[in-house]
Amino acid sequence: MVKSDFENYAEIKEDCELYRDLARRYLALDLADPNLCFDVKKEAWALAQRWSDIASMASKIARLHDASKTDFRDWAYQRYRQLQYMHEDARMMWNRAEEELKFITRFEKYGVVS
Repeated sequence: MVKSDFENYAEIKEDCELYRDLARRYLALDLADPNLCFDVKKEAWALAQRWSDIASMASKIARLHDASKTDFRDWAYQRYRQLQYMHEDARMMWNRAEEELKFITRFEKYGVVS
């Protein structure tokens, strides 16, 4: 992932680290691990809300760093949208993984799958 100069701002440094950590976990999602899909889904939802707040404070944060408000707001909004996509995708993966687990369990119960 490309690192932005905005990530060095003290006000959002921890938020950027949380975003990067979640993005790494999102990229490693696997239908074989529905618990991870569920955790990523929840964290992406919470972080999306935080990045929405950051985008709404763009003028305040940009002013502190003598940066362009528009550039910072667009960058923060892009993070927010990516987190929304992560949430939706992880939710669908979790749902599918749960359905597959139910299917496998049902067939194991009747001895069809060993």
